[in-house]
Amino acid sequence: MDITERFGAKVGALSQTNPQQARLLLTTGFRANGLKNRLAGKGASRSDRMLFQSVNQAMIRCLAKPQDNVMVSLFTPCEMLHLQGLHPYSCEGFSSYLSGAMAEQPFLHQAEDTGIPNSLCSYHKVFIGAAQQGLMPRPRFILSTSLACDANTLTFRHLAEFYGVPHFNVDIPFEPSEQAVDYVAGQLRQMGEFLTQQTGVAVDEGQLVRAVARSQRTMDLFHRALRQRAGKLIRSDLTSELFRTAAFHFLLGLPEVEAYVRQLVREVETAPPARGKQLLWIHTTPYWVAPLRQLFAHSSRVQIAACDMSYEGIVDADPTKPYEAMARRLVYSPFNGPAQRRIQRALEMAKTVGAHGAVWFCHWGCKHTLGGARLGKKAFEEAGLPTLLLDGDSCDRGFGGEGQAATRVEAFLEVLEGMA
Repeated sequence: MDITERFGAKVGALSQTNPQQARLLLTTGFRANGLKNRLAGKGASRSDRMLFQSVNQAMIRCLAKPQDNVMVSLFTPCEMLHLQGLHPYSCEGFSSYLSGAMAEQPFLHQAEDTGIPNSLCSYHKVFIGAAQQGLMPRPRFILSTSLACDANTLTFRHLAEFYGVPHFNVDIPFEPSEQAVDYVAGQLRQMGEFLTQQTGVAVDEGQLVRAVARSQRTMDLFHRALRQRAGKLIRSDLTSELFRTAAFHFLLGLPEVEAYVRQLVREVETAPPARGKQLLWIHTTPYWVAPLRQLFAHSSRVQIAACDMSYEGIVDADPTKPYEAMARRLVYSPFNGPAQRRIQRALEMAKTVGAHGAVWFCHWGCKHTLGGARLGKKAFEEAGLPTLLLDGDSCDRGFGGEGQAATRVEAFLEVLEGMA
């Protein structure tokens, strides 16, 4: 058992007897990991190190300052929370951190032992189990949206009842339209009123315009980086892809996230010509699978050129109308509506980044992704983009199949190399 395994086991054991002490241990571990990244993370690019620090600090804040916590679903716009000095943390983000600490198993078992079905997304099960055992501090309130999975409508309502805290949910119409944007913008205004009721502080409309403008600049810059990275060698890793998901969702609108993307653009502009194969990745990355992590780690042989969990928030919007701009991100997200919208957006992005192939990761419990997998593979391959459907779980080590996953990706890579 290595040091991370011992740490995870200790967090799990303490959670059953002294959850406050487990929370303190976890916070200390995250801080130590941040220091390690500063001192020993020189193999990563500067932008990836900046990204790591931003997300790591967010996880530390949600544990160390629970009085300012707001629990959110991943796609909830959080600019208004940032303005009020509140700390949004997402189910997926926190569960990923528990998994990274090898501490997810006790919380998965806890949730399932209390009747949470095995088929529910493991991110949500870990989160619910951590709440039930007292590891997750009680949030001030909960915000969620119906995008993009049906687990959202169950998990956050359940947790609001469990904690006894107010809950505000934003309903996203299935079909994208300007009427849908207006409808969601109205709900976001109501969410602002809800925040005022909960905090006693009104949302400053001028500051909100500036925050949403920063969000728009950030995603525009990221789109620019994606357009320029075709044919460039950009070394990264599977974990950084998950960090990007956090940065472009519940941390979007913060100055440090915009600073990260500006650094990324500079690195893309000066990057050498690409070597190896560029992949489009659909859904989350199973970063905990050691052979896969090693295959992608700062490799010149293969890189993930784009992941749809990161680019989904790229949309044209007018930040001078902040509620409509935030609503547009939700309504026109490729995760909203039928699977064909996600597939079409992925095909466009594959051309943008010059992808040689695609991996559609079928994360257990994500019905949206599992249901669209065969449709995606057919459409991608008809468009000339070789595609691997890869089964697994991004959060639950108990799912198994690590060796098989790495073997399948290695074989797929060899096929792509043979087509050159």
